[in-house]
Amino acid sequence: MKDLIKSIPLTIIVLMCMGNVGFAQFTQEAKIVSENRESRAEYGTSVAILDSYAVVGTSRENVASGAAYIYQKDTNGEWSYLQSFTAPDPNMGAEYGGGAKLTDDLMVIAAGRADVGGLERAGALYVYQRNGSSWEYDTKLIASDFSADAKMGMNPTSLDMEGATIVVGAPGETSWTGSVYVFEKSGGNWSEVQKILSPNPQQNDIFGIGVSLDGDYMVIGASEEDNTKGAAHIYLRNSSGVWEHQQRITASDAMGQAYFGTSVAISNSSIAIGAYGHAGGAGATYIFEDDGSGNWIETQKITASTPSIEANFGWNCLLQDNHLIVSAPHPYGVEKGEVYVYERVGGSFTEIQKVESLDLAPEDFYGWNIEMDSNQLIVGAPWEDEDANGGDPVDRAGSAYIFKNPLLALNDFQDNTEFRIYPVPTSRNLTIEASGTINNLSLVNQLGAVLMEKKVIAATQHTLDLSQYARGIYFLNIGMDNGQTVVKKIVVE
Repeated sequence: MKDLIKSIPLTIIVLMCMGNVGFAQFTQEAKIVSENRESRAEYGTSVAILDSYAVVGTSRENVASGAAYIYQKDTNGEWSYLQSFTAPDPNMGAEYGGGAKLTDDLMVIAAGRADVGGLERAGALYVYQRNGSSWEYDTKLIASDFSADAKMGMNPTSLDMEGATIVVGAPGETSWTGSVYVFEKSGGNWSEVQKILSPNPQQNDIFGIGVSLDGDYMVIGASEEDNTKGAAHIYLRNSSGVWEHQQRITASDAMGQAYFGTSVAISNSSIAIGAYGHAGGAGATYIFEDDGSGNWIETQKITASTPSIEANFGWNCLLQDNHLIVSAPHPYGVEKGEVYVYERVGGSFTEIQKVESLDLAPEDFYGWNIEMDSNQLIVGAPWEDEDANGGDPVDRAGSAYIFKNPLLALNDFQDNTEFRIYPVPTSRNLTIEASGTINNLSLVNQLGAVLMEKKVIAATQHTLDLSQYARGIYFLNIGMDNGQTVVKKIVVE
């Protein structure tokens, strides 16, 4: 097993944390490779992570029939191989594993070029249910009006799942006009509940290449709409459960071959749209915010801090709470792939880290697919050659990397004590109110250095003067008189 999963020693993690002053970094926790390393299998084409499970798709394995592998993390934080999957009805070229999603006890694997009913490359989804510590095949989902070359689920960005709802793009349908299908589970059974078309369908728009769900909102990308400038469409689910078109959004500086909409993400009141072809392939990602009236407006354009032609920054993007992750896989192999992490500070996203694997090399396609859950990040590198120990090269066998930020999840931890901390962000005074008695407080920066300590407070309210501290992110350790400590993330602007 040592050649399949490589855990990273703590000493290395500590040293890496010192590389970016002011932020606790994502550090490599493990490198995982296939149980069946095969030349040009492209393991890492799709990745997903949720709690203690991670899944990696290898879409080109076995003459592109494809496979997927799932891993489990133990109580010591060690990742180990758990199970592998292939389609119950495999066919060569189906590319099973080209997309993957995890949510709660469900997993969905896409085979975007699977033949259906004798029609080539119609595409299909395979749903699995967790039963104890194993995952069991549940059902196969196909479009009610499946057609040749629809390629339903063809890209990792073309699939999303939330709860018992799956949305999947079929961007190749009707000469690349594209469509999106919505499947829901009710009474133990999955069924197609809606097919969504662009409000102005045109051939070669590639509507559905990117999809993202967040509650009753959905964003759909059409990367070649308007002569490859690209666009994205926002949908809202009404009280009857029907998705209705709300708004079309485009880049403020739209240009041909930008492919705006290849990747899309929505979380709370923010939308991120990748335009990997912008400016000669250097790429860009655009942020849109709800202005409070249901109208989405562009608020920020983000480009790589180290831009280069054909880096394809924006190939993949995702949002989680106040964090934005954007990949630049450099698919033409001139430079190493990159994954950028941004945090919202004072209303704008600011770069706080460029996440790199320990054995990063050009032509790895590092960042082809990315996924984040809480303080965990998984990155696929489908053209990477080496095993988990950095040896035994197999051409384009592929790999995936799991990173962890030890402080990122702390903001969500608290005991039964209720808190009110205000204002956040703050530029001077910060007030902490608690339903219990506060015993002590300490302010810690993102390297773990203690900047301030207040002892024996013995009160339910206390105000701190933070005016002397630089703009940035800090952690407030609140010690209660019951012996428990609560960690809260705060922002100084």
